[in-house]
Amino acid sequence: MAKKKNRNDKVWMIPEGEQRDNASFHFVHPKTLNQIRNGVKLRMRKYHPGKREHVWFKEAKMPPHSK
Repeated sequence: MAKKKNRNDKVWMIPEGEQRDNASFHFVHPKTLNQIRNGVKLRMRKYHPGKREHVWFKEAKMPPHSK
């Protein structure tokens, strides 16, 4: 049986030009293993419900968990 690998493949996507601390909208998107190995930064265009238009989203670090 293969072991389950614990890899950090999820990233926060926030609108470009905004900081992680005060982002108006964000979503979580998974990275593929190939993107993780090659160090690719994600950048995608998606709908922003607050602005009601499509904007560019960039990859940001996940926030620390609070216990």
